[in-house]
Amino acid sequence: MKYIKTSDRLRIIRKNIPQGNITIKTLVDTLINEGVYLLIIILVAPFLFPVSIPGSSTPFGVLIILLNFSILSNGHLHLPKFISKQVLTTETIDKFFDILHKALSYVELISKPRGKLVTNKHILKINAVITIILAFLLFLPLPIPFTDFIPSVAILLLAVSSLENDSYLMIIGYVATVITLAYFYSVGYIGVEIIRAVLNTILAYI
Repeated sequence: MKYIKTSDRLRIIRKNIPQGNITIKTLVDTLINEGVYLLIIILVAPFLFPVSIPGSSTPFGVLIILLNFSILSNGHLHLPKFISKQVLTTETIDKFFDILHKALSYVELISKPRGKLVTNKHILKINAVITIILAFLLFLPLPIPFTDFIPSVAILLLAVSSLENDSYLMIIGYVATVITLAYFYSVGYIGVEIIRAVLNTILAYI
């Protein structure tokens, strides 16, 4: 089977997406036959921006979680109505594909089919659990830089590694996951310490 880069697949997919404003259901219906991992890659796009695009982050994050539950259960994806009816503009879709091509231009410098991790079904199930955890982190309302970007990069690496059969890239995805968890832990710890410092300062004047 001929090896096709993920970025090339995305170019083909973009041409197949209907022009004009479309619902998320239409987007999913158009892409689901391309495979779960390719759909996850597209859904992670809003989180790769420095500032998330309004209206897309929540439904796309929920979809990432649902897709990975479908991997775990070997079941079909069921779209909640509040997600399926949401509309995406052509401009928004173009932005998604632009940021993905930019991100993949770096990833594909090192990515190629290699290793046997990606052929292990148990590993793929573990990856689904990891991705669900990372997707939940995207929902945390933290007014701190990179709390969307860092987990989205880890999700992207794991999805691309599965799509391109690259075990080495999958390991890099695991490293990115550890960095993500460490970052969120440090954010939580620093946040607690700041609260303690403020309380101690207030109590000192009482």
